[in-house]
Amino acid sequence: MTVIFLILFCSFTCLCWLPAQSYKILGVFPFPSRSHYAMMDVIMAKLAEKGHSVSVYSPYPKIKPAANLREFSLANCTLSTQPADMSIDTLNSLMASPLMSVFFMSTMSNVSVESIRKCEAIQQLLESDETFDLLITESFMYDVNLLFAHKFKVPFIAYIPNNLLPWHADRMGNPSNPSYVPALVSGYLSSMNFWQRLHNFALYTTSVVLHNLITLKQNDETMKAILGPNTPSLYETVRQTSLFFTYTHSSLNPVAPLVPGIVEIAGAHIKRAKPLPSDIEKFINESKHGVVYFCMGSLLRSETFTEEKRDAFLYAFSKIPQRVLWKWEADNLPGKSDNIMTVKWMPQRDVLAHPNIKLFISHGGLLGTSEAIYEGVPILGIPIFGDQKTNVKSIEANGAGELLDYNSITKEIVLEKVQRILNNPKYMENAKQLSERYRDRPMSPLDTAVYWIEYVIRHKGAPHLRTAAVDMPLYQYLLLDVIAFLLVVFISTLAILYYISKFVFKLITNRSSKKPKKTDKKAKAS
Repeated sequence: MTVIFLILFCSFTCLCWLPAQSYKILGVFPFPSRSHYAMMDVIMAKLAEKGHSVSVYSPYPKIKPAANLREFSLANCTLSTQPADMSIDTLNSLMASPLMSVFFMSTMSNVSVESIRKCEAIQQLLESDETFDLLITESFMYDVNLLFAHKFKVPFIAYIPNNLLPWHADRMGNPSNPSYVPALVSGYLSSMNFWQRLHNFALYTTSVVLHNLITLKQNDETMKAILGPNTPSLYETVRQTSLFFTYTHSSLNPVAPLVPGIVEIAGAHIKRAKPLPSDIEKFINESKHGVVYFCMGSLLRSETFTEEKRDAFLYAFSKIPQRVLWKWEADNLPGKSDNIMTVKWMPQRDVLAHPNIKLFISHGGLLGTSEAIYEGVPILGIPIFGDQKTNVKSIEANGAGELLDYNSITKEIVLEKVQRILNNPKYMENAKQLSERYRDRPMSPLDTAVYWIEYVIRHKGAPHLRTAAVDMPLYQYLLLDVIAFLLVVFISTLAILYYISKFVFKLITNRSSKKPKKTDKKAKAS
C-alpha cells in the first residue's frame, strides 16, 4: 500500500512540475493614453506570469518589469495628433456633432513614415531578427501597427478599449445592423426612433467610408513605404485578424450579436484593490458624509476647464456636506473650498473601491465607468467625445447615474444633479444591482483574455473562428445577387402573366366579334 502511495505521489508531483507550453508574444501599443493601455498592461503581465516570454512596446514601461516581461519605451514617439494636446473646451467644440467626431478621428489616424522612423524603439524592432508566436496590438485610431504581423509572419489579435467600431465588425464578418446597433459616436442606445435610426445609419456609413478611403489608405501607404511595395495590402491584412477583444459587457453596453472571433473582456484590468496613499485614505476616512470623486480621465485634463465651468463645480462642491477628491493637474486650484482635495494623479481603481465613495463625476470613459460599476458607485457623466455619451446614457438607462451636458454646465445645474444623486438612495441601489450583473460571469475577464490568446497560438491563428462573411464580396454579403435574381424572376413572371392575359383577352375578343348578331339575322329574314 505504501509503495502504491509513493508511486501515485511521485506521478502527481511530476505532473504538477511539467512545464506548460511557453510562447513568445509581442505587444505593440503606441497610442499615448494610460486608460487605453491599462487593459493590455494587466493582460501582458498575466501572460508573463504564466511563463510566456512577453515583449511590450508602449509609452508606459515599468521601471522594474516582472520576470519574462521585457518592456520598451515609446514615450518619445508621437505617431499622430492626440486629444491630450487639446483643452476640454476645444475638444468639445471639435466634437460638436457626431459627424464632426467621425472626421476628427479620421484625421487623427494618419501616421507618417517619418514618425515611425524617428521612433528608435520601433526602428530597432523592425531591424530585429527575433521570432514571435503572436502579435497583440490596439486597433483604435490606426492599423499601421499590423506591419509587425508581416515583419514577423505571425497571427495577430487586435483590441479596442471601447465598443466595436463598424469597420471592425466588417473585417470580422460580424453582423452590425445600424437599426439597433448604435455607432460609437452617436450617443444612442439600442432602441431608436426613425430619425435616430436614419442618423445612426448615416454615421455608420460615413465612418466606414472615411476609414476605408482615408485611414486604411494612408496606413497602407505608410506600411508599404517601410516594408516594401510587395507587402500585402492592409485591406487584406485586417481581414486576417485572428481574434478581436472589445472592452464591453452586455450588462452595461448595448447588446449586439458577436461572432466567436470577437470576445468581450470588459473589466480585465480591474485588479484587487490596494491600500490608498495615506493622505488620500485619511481624507476619505474622515469624511462623515462620504466623498465625491471627480476625474476627467487620462486624455482630458480638468485644469483646462474654462473659468466659468470650473467655478460652477467649485460653487456646487462648496454647498454639499460631502468631501470632494478632485484629479486636478495644475499646482493650484483657485477658489478651492475646504472640503476639496486636489491630486495630480491618483489610483482611481483603489479610490473607487473605498466604501465611503458616494459619487463618481467622470467624462464617461469606458474603463473608469467599468471600475465604478464594478464597485457599485453611481456616476454623473460629462461626455465629451467618442463612446462617452453612449456609456453615460447606458448608466442613466440603468438608473445608476445621470448625464450632465457640458454645454449646459451652470452652478445651479451642477448642484442640482449632484444633490439629486447623493440624496436619492435609488441611484446607489441601482448601481449595486448593476455591479452584481457586471460581475456575474462564468470566468473572470482576465482569465478569458489569457485563455483566448493561448487558444489562438495553439491553433495556429485559429482561422476556423473566421466566418465566411469575411471573404465575401459585398454584393454576396448583402444578397444583392439573390435579390436581383428574385426581382428578375418576379418581373419576368409578371411580364409573362401580362402577355398571357393580353393574348387570352385578345382571343376572347376576336371570337366574340366573329359571332353574327341576332338583329342582323332578323333583318335578312324580312
